[in-house]
Amino acid sequence: MVALSLVLVAGLTVAGCTFEFGNGPGSTGSTATTANQTTGTSGATITTQGPGNIVDEGNGLASPAQAVGAALGPSVVNIAVSGTSSEGPFGQQYEYQAEGSGVIYTADGMIITNNHMVTDNNGDPVTSIQVTITTGEVLAATIVGRDPLTDLAVVKVSAKSRLPVATFVTSQPNVGEYAVAIGSPLGYENSVTLGIVSGLGRTIEGVSGNEGVALNNLIQTDAPISPGNSGGALANASAQVIGINVAYESPVSGAVNIGFAIPSVVVTKVADEIISTGKATHAYLGVGTQTVTADLQRQFALSRSSGILVAEVTQGGPAGKAGIQQGDIIVKIDDQEMVKSSDLLVAVRDKKPGDSVQVTLDRDGATMVLTAILEERPANLN
Repeated sequence: MVALSLVLVAGLTVAGCTFEFGNGPGSTGSTATTANQTTGTSGATITTQGPGNIVDEGNGLASPAQAVGAALGPSVVNIAVSGTSSEGPFGQQYEYQAEGSGVIYTADGMIITNNHMVTDNNGDPVTSIQVTITTGEVLAATIVGRDPLTDLAVVKVSAKSRLPVATFVTSQPNVGEYAVAIGSPLGYENSVTLGIVSGLGRTIEGVSGNEGVALNNLIQTDAPISPGNSGGALANASAQVIGINVAYESPVSGAVNIGFAIPSVVVTKVADEIISTGKATHAYLGVGTQTVTADLQRQFALSRSSGILVAEVTQGGPAGKAGIQQGDIIVKIDDQEMVKSSDLLVAVRDKKPGDSVQVTLDRDGATMVLTAILEERPANLN
């Protein structure tokens, strides 16, 4: 059984602990890829092409992490939070404290971090947030908005001067390219670790500490990530942020340097929406599903050994309105093959409420194609 950890330092009063959750499943040399930069709706710099330059290590004494740390470090902050939390069989009140990281998104003080970083053990917003920038100045912060579905949040500080903004790149990185993690592991501010992008499209099932929500389409890296890296930057060798660090596989499982980051294409979209409206909206189909396997096929005499079994249909939801029934096996959403339940999450989360999708399904051996109109995901639905 694989144990995964949200990468924040947390504790009750003075005791530190790590949240455990779930059962989980580039270029080299000195050539450069020219990247186009645009300004997001919040004024942040967003790069839309290419992983950028790969640093030439020259005489072997320098590291890509050296230049990245110098360039991006000032845009990564330490975040310390506190509040009260009810735990134990009698609901005793404890002081909740945690430390993690954040990335400066706008010069006027918008900072991106993880939802679990600003949420206590009960799923409630923390009551106090203190942000330490690289000058050593400590600033009080307020929550602009949280999005449990992507485990992202935006907090706001008021600084005396404009803050150094990170550059985000929204294209997917290449597997094998350099990856540099910057954050505050165990409270050690502005720590820099070097690795590579190990994989793409990873899924973490059943995240606790983030209201039980699964995270998908994550970047996997072997850049060492530890408690306290939550909300920090994962960057390429050009000091462009490719993702926000969110979790790592616990060494208890035998894993060595397996960490995960939310890709910047998701981060910037959610952050811009939170800054604009105070929340992020997501589409949903309204089904509970289970991945079809050969064992599941034998157990329930299913007509297929692959696809996504509809175990539950939300009453009055988009799927029910489209005619999707319990026991159907979803084979495709539009042109995307559905192999496992997380494929459905990815396909739907790329859409907006009001978008229509073609659902190809198998019903007792017969193929059907139904049209579903996606709706806004209810706030109380994980």
